[in-house]
Amino acid sequence: MKHTFALIRSCAAVVMVAAATLLTQAWGQTAPQSVGISPGWNAIWLEVQPTYGTGHPKAGMAMAPEDVFTNPAITIVASPKELAGTAEFFGNTPEDVDAANNFNQDEWLQWKRSDPADISNLTMMFGNRPYLVFSTASTPISQVVTGKVRFFRPQWNADRYNLIGFGLEGTRTFSQFFAAAGASHPLNKMFTLNANGSWVPVSPSTVMVSGRAYWIFASGPSSYMGPVALDYTNALSGIFDFGGVNDVQTVGSEQLDLKELILTNLGTDSATPSATTISADAGLSLFRVTPATNNLSFVRGNGFASSFVAIPGKNTMTLTVGARRTFTDSAQRLHVYRIRASATGASVYFPVRAVLSDVEQSAAALGVLPSAPMSGLWVGNVVMDKVTSIVVNGAPVQDTSTTAPMRLILHVNGSGQVRLLSQVTMMQTKSADPSVPNLPVLVVDPAKIPFFEGIKERNGKRVGVRIESSTYDMPRSASAWSGPDLVTLASRPTALQEVYDLSRLMTGTMGQTLTTSLVIDPFHRSNPMRHAYHQELTKGPKITRTFTIAFDAQQPQPDQLKGSFTEVINGLIKDNLTVSGRVTMSRISSVSMLDNAP
Repeated sequence: MKHTFALIRSCAAVVMVAAATLLTQAWGQTAPQSVGISPGWNAIWLEVQPTYGTGHPKAGMAMAPEDVFTNPAITIVASPKELAGTAEFFGNTPEDVDAANNFNQDEWLQWKRSDPADISNLTMMFGNRPYLVFSTASTPISQVVTGKVRFFRPQWNADRYNLIGFGLEGTRTFSQFFAAAGASHPLNKMFTLNANGSWVPVSPSTVMVSGRAYWIFASGPSSYMGPVALDYTNALSGIFDFGGVNDVQTVGSEQLDLKELILTNLGTDSATPSATTISADAGLSLFRVTPATNNLSFVRGNGFASSFVAIPGKNTMTLTVGARRTFTDSAQRLHVYRIRASATGASVYFPVRAVLSDVEQSAAALGVLPSAPMSGLWVGNVVMDKVTSIVVNGAPVQDTSTTAPMRLILHVNGSGQVRLLSQVTMMQTKSADPSVPNLPVLVVDPAKIPFFEGIKERNGKRVGVRIESSTYDMPRSASAWSGPDLVTLASRPTALQEVYDLSRLMTGTMGQTLTTSLVIDPFHRSNPMRHAYHQELTKGPKITRTFTIAFDAQQPQPDQLKGSFTEVINGLIKDNLTVSGRVTMSRISSVSMLDNAP
């Protein structure tokens, strides 16, 4: 039986390690939490997630209970199982049984400092989780736990008791904190833990303690986090993520990235939230931004770390936050704030993240060093708005009555060579062991697709992401024909092979000027004047398409290049046909190799 339990525990540990790896990636910088542990039993709410530091064999992973609580007087730590949530499992109300000593152990994880029976199965400590802690000390223990933090909204299990706590600043009673919850959280269904391990009802006038866990009943579905609720897009990630700079806007004379924070006052009294800085990286600044009164623009206000605007009762405020980046490297910048929702509400950690580029930094991992500063895959959109007039003398280039789109695909290798592509598939290398990571690859040769695996799942299968342009095609490969010039032939030779180049080398430098020519022979598969089944249209004219991209001298955003595009088409009409417009190229991958080969 002991061996069976050990096997189950080992399997659970594997699942917990995987979960810890995924969760840790979403957590931001560290912050301290003071934890007071009285003699006997304690119910604590751990807001921070303690993790092992750099140099430790388990660096980045959640710490074990014995490494968090090193004081030998702390002998037992228990917590509801993660998969079961925070609801109770041992009676109609927590006071029905001696909960701390006789909880339903099948639904709890526990750790004991002295464990001769080998029953401990709590192997890691997570943040935003409740824990029962037993101390044999005769005096209170004051401990500071430092760990990573994330934005957290309570997840209530409906129609059950939930073991849950809150971060709090100042003094408020249960009645003040839960007044706005109405019947969702009745005050007569809340319990606190005594030192002897018994759960006793709280009084509405009882003062709530920050970092302490209570059994609180949720009558029906609930998302209550206090009298003032906070939310934003992708709040489940736990971090206010600005990402890269692809969507910055001009605010006054500055370029700011804008995101919205929503605050709703559920109570009847006015509430004034505020934010204080816990930690901040250099190169990133946050500001409050407001709409201009006289036009469709924004005005930059004060810094983020201060008091916000008062929110009247039963009202919602949308706070626009602007991020200004002054750093130039690829490392992420992290800020951690503490937002005090209101005088009677909760206080939550608010991590903020920003990077200069959203493109994955994979060139070094793929062994292509040194890489060109602009290496990777670039996809561009051309807006054609000028064309040669074929009805006006002199065939001038004139503005068009409407615009036409065109997609360009460019790849820059590690030495700065630029190639024009008509299609590419984003995939990754295969791996049979999670310790060997999958590396991103760019596949242009369809024959090599089976050697890699997709990066997205569709109908239970992993597929690649294909990017292609329908506005141009590659020339026929030189190996496809070795006979006379195809222009001189009256009909298609049977020995002519349908083999086409996968890419076309361009002359020039990415970010300055690029040019290349595409030759469409008379029997080319995409020759517009040829019809394979029409006896009088078995061949078309030889068409040459010459692309020229002249990039602007000033480029305000990384991973984005703007410029002018010109195409000259020879052979389609008597004179050259010129079309032109503006082009915006965006780098979507930093992989500096095609088909995983230099």
